[in-house]
Amino acid sequence: MTVSLSMDQILLFQVSLIAMLSPLGIIGPFAALTVIYPRKIQRRMALLVALYCLGLLVMLFWLGEWLLRILGISLEALNASGGLILMLTSLPLVLKGSTARKKVDPDALHPDEDGWRDLLVSPLVFPLTTGAGTMSLVITYAGQMKTFGDRLVFNGMILVLCFIIWLVYYFSGPLSRRIGPQGNLVMNRVAGIILLSLAFTLMSRGLRGLLPGLAG
Repeated sequence: MTVSLSMDQILLFQVSLIAMLSPLGIIGPFAALTVIYPRKIQRRMALLVALYCLGLLVMLFWLGEWLLRILGISLEALNASGGLILMLTSLPLVLKGSTARKKVDPDALHPDEDGWRDLLVSPLVFPLTTGAGTMSLVITYAGQMKTFGDRLVFNGMILVLCFIIWLVYYFSGPLSRRIGPQGNLVMNRVAGIILLSLAFTLMSRGLRGLLPGLAG
């Protein structure tokens, strides 16, 4: 099995996926949405959200490029638009230390026996955990994989990401209390700077392909 990705590229891809997730940024919302349920249900929700995210991202990785071809969208256009989405996603993190994720009022929820299932796909999986930025990033990276080995390695990165999602959500209650607002603010801004840098890289790569004259 041939892997053309360098260790630097693997680390960059993994860090960018984790930065897009912004683990510390999703602790508070998840804890607020699940606080009305028993700890056993919270742990089950954490596992199911991670598994749903894994299925969604793996599907987008393998089928996203095929869907783009059907729609007539080039990888260069996806790079440019993905970079723009990343930029719009990262700016609130850099400037305010928070994301534009959908906000849900936990007081409007009722702790009925199966009510927690209604929260899994929306808003917990989308848009709280995997938003448009994460999805476009995965599809964009899929187009950059040159060998089957590269694709398997990247799927391993997605698995690591979803393990982190499960870990963060599993301990969301205690972590939310320990980190505090200031810790969330600092970590989110660091993640925002990483994503903003990546956004410019993707946009410039896409624009060079769409407008070859810019590369001259």
